[in-house]
This record gives sequence, C-alpha cells and structure tokens, in this order.
Amino acid sequence: MPVVQSALASPLIHHRTPAFAVLLLETRERLQKIFRSDSDVVVLTSSGTGAMEAAVASVLRPELDRGLIVSTGKFGERWIDLCRVHGIPHDVLTKPYGQAASSRDIADRMVESGANALLLQGCETSTATRLDLKSISHEVRSRVPEALIIVDAITALATQPVESQAWGLDVVISGSQKSFAMSPGLAFMCLSPHALAAAQRAGTKGYYFDLAREALRQRDGQTAFTPAISLIQALHAAAGEILDQGLDRVIREAELMATATRAGLQALGFKLLSSAPANAVTAAFPPTGIEAKNLIRSLESRFGVKVAGGQGVLKGKILRIAHLGYFDPLDVITLLAALEICVSEDALTPKATGAGVAVAMEVVRDQEVAT
Repeated sequence: MPVVQSALASPLIHHRTPAFAVLLLETRERLQKIFRSDSDVVVLTSSGTGAMEAAVASVLRPELDRGLIVSTGKFGERWIDLCRVHGIPHDVLTKPYGQAASSRDIADRMVESGANALLLQGCETSTATRLDLKSISHEVRSRVPEALIIVDAITALATQPVESQAWGLDVVISGSQKSFAMSPGLAFMCLSPHALAAAQRAGTKGYYFDLAREALRQRDGQTAFTPAISLIQALHAAAGEILDQGLDRVIREAELMATATRAGLQALGFKLLSSAPANAVTAAFPPTGIEAKNLIRSLESRFGVKVAGGQGVLKGKILRIAHLGYFDPLDVITLLAALEICVSEDALTPKATGAGVAVAMEVVRDQEVAT
C-alpha cells in the first residue's frame, strides 16, 4: 500500500516525545473505529501469536478461570497450546477442518464444562472458515453472562463484520500483516472494561506481556517498552486509509473478492474446503490428478503469483488464496487466469477456456450493478 510504504520511509519519531504520544493516541483512536469500540486498544510489538499469549497470560487465572477453546483448525489448536503453557484449565470443542462450530454447540459446551472464558477465531485462517461471532456472542451471553470472550480476529478484522463493543467481545486481536497491508511485527488488541478488570485482578504474570500496565501507559500515548516506531507510523497511515475508504466498503470488497474467487475455482474443478467460507481467505482442493504443492510452485515460478498451502494435516493438499490487504477484484481475475493455464496442462477433464475468469467477472459485474 503506497501510504504505508511512505510512512515506513519517514524519519523516526523518538518514542519518549510529545510527537510520538500524539501519533500513538491518534493510531489508537483510528483502531477503535475499526474495532468498533470505545474501549482501550493496546498496540504490541509482536506477532499476532504474541497478542494471543498476552490475552491468555494477562487475563486468565489458573486458579479461578476455565476456558473453552473452539478448535476448527491450526490456529484454534494454538489456543490449546497457549493454555497448556500457562496452566489454564480448559476444555476443547473440536470440529473437523473446514467446519464451523454453531453458537448453540458452543454455549451448551460452556455450560456443561463450567467454563467462564471462551477462546476462538473469527476466521480460522488455516481452513478459511468463518465463525459467526455475533450469533456466538449472543448465545453465550444469554447462557453465561459473565463469560470472557477472547477472539483471534487477526484475519477477520476488516474482512467481516466485527462489532467488538455491540457484541460484547472482551478481547479482540488483530495484526499488521493482514488487512492493514503492512509488514509483520505489530499486534493490536481491543480490551473491554471486563477484560481489563480481569487483567488487573490477575496481577503481574508476565513482564513484557502485562496488558493492565500496557493499557494504562498507552492511554497517555506511551508504551511500557521500546516500540517498533516505524511500524506504528505505518499503522497510523494504514488505519487512516481504511477509514478514508470506509470500513464497510473494505469489508464488502473482501467479500466480493472471496465470492468471485470461489465461483472461479469451482468452475475450474476445484473443491472448496470450508462449509462456512470466510471473506479473508479461500481454501480449496485442486482438481483430481493435480498436486497442490506442484500447482503452488508453478504459479510462482511461471507468473510470480504467490498463494499459500495447507497447514497441519492439510499440508500439501490445499491452496489458500488471500482476499485482504492491498488486493482488488482485478487481482482475482489475474490469479484465476494464471491458475487456469497451470491447471489445463495437467487436468484430467479440461474445462472451457476462460471458464474461471468468466464466472468471476460475472460476480464482479453483478455486484457493480447492484451497487
């Protein structure tokens, strides 16, 4: 994103100056609008996993809390690892890769297990599966009113609706390298008053990842430790760009790209993995007789097009295509054209020339007509 690149090239602002305080406070205000919340936003110099660990370590207490983890893929399994490392008692609601857990299933399991904290993904990136955060929050709040709801929205934020405050989400996490089209290195999280109070009760369980201390420092435009200044300058610009475009518009564009991509892939003989497909990313099995790893390699070597492969048990079996960050529908058309060329050479059942592109263009055209 050009505005991000320009911000990264700007001279650094010393982080213990009034100028940096203004920068950080404005960045937090912009993030609040994107998180759709008036609550504290904390910016951490870390990956998204660091913010996930901060949520577990700072907010939950081994002696008093019990978590329910919704695991629908590789990143749900990360919540399990984090709770184990920090000694948080937990139960796991597991769904096969590509399937989402329903709000009723989650609320029922919370009541049965006695859990008072829910840890889940808004979008399980490894399987391109979307969870209905609004429905889940409503159902859980009706059954376990004081539950702490902790959401990894690293790829969900700005690709699907995430109403942190209205839906009663207590911790919502995202990262710089997804919808914000930046380099990795920053994580940011919205903390409800309920979550912040829990962090304050939990006391200091870590040194660097102490969310209670960090939230208080950042209210004054300061961080507890040296931040990644250049990345915060870039985040300020990226968040401003999202708001200038309009958050709802950015989400609609991600949805349009996802819809067009899914239609195009199916026209080329791909099989979608998820029964609850996300806007942020699409995961699909290649047509019969084509290996995903070879297809991914061919796309990059021949056309410079990079897509991701599978993780965990899906490694080597699927490809994953992103629809967030600095992409637009034209990129979808380009990708599908490159895919068709690679697939047509090895497919057992050739498709009509331009099948994927034609279907995707119809989706884009229909959306433009509707708006």
